Amino acid sequence: MKFYLLRHGETEWNKLGKFQGLTDVSLNPRGFAQARDSARAALAWQPAALYASSLTRTLQVAEEVRKTTGAPLTADPGLRELSLGDLEGVTGAEMRAGWPEVYETWRNNPADVIMPNGESLAQLQKRAWSVILEIEQAHAHANDPAIVVVSHNFTIRTIICAILDIPLYNFHRMSLSLGSLSTFESDGNGRRLITYNCNSHLSPENR
Repeated sequence: MKFYLLRHGETEWNKLGKFQGLTDVSLNPRGFAQARDSARAALAWQPAALYASSLTRTLQVAEEVRKTTGAPLTADPGLRELSLGDLEGVTGAEMRAGWPEVYETWRNNPADVIMPNGESLAQLQKRAWSVILEIEQAHAHANDPAIVVVSHNFTIRTIICAILDIPLYNFHRMSLSLGSLSTFESDGNGRRLITYNCNSHLSPENR
C-alpha cells in the first residue's frame, strides 16, 4: 500500500511564527486554499481510507479530501502534534528569551528535550508510529492501494525518521513545508520513502 502524508496548511499562528502544538487553531484562508488543492490532487491517488489528527486544522484538510474522494475518515489523537506544554503559542524568539536552556538543547540535541509540561520527540514518535502500524494492519489484507494521513510538522517528521531509521538527534536536518506531501510504500518487504516535502500538488500561489 502507499501512504500519502499531508501536512496541514497555513494558520494565523503559522504566519506569526508561533508554536501551535496541541492548541486547536483553525486554518486561515490560505490554509483552506491549500487544503482544496490537496483534495483535488487526492482524486488521482484514489485513497481507500483517510486518517487525520483530531485537531481542527488537520480535520479541516481531511474533510476537504473526504468530500472530494469519498474516502471514509477516521480521526486519531495519536496523530496530533507534539505537546509543547508551556511553549504553546510562543515564538522562537520568546522561547530563546524565556527558556534559554530548553532552547539551546532543542537546537543542538532535540532528542534530549522534554517540553516544559509537554512531550519529547520520542514520546511523539512512539504514539504516531503506533498509529501507522495500526493502519498497516487494518488494511494489510484488503488490497487497499492508497491511504491518506493528515498530520503535523513534527509528527510527520518523526514518522519519516522512523521509516529511515534516522536518530531524533538529527531531527532538525529535515524541513517540512505547510501543505506539503510525503509518500512511502509499505509491503511485506518493508517500507520505502518515495517522496518528501513535495508541493507540486499546490497551485503556485499556495506554495
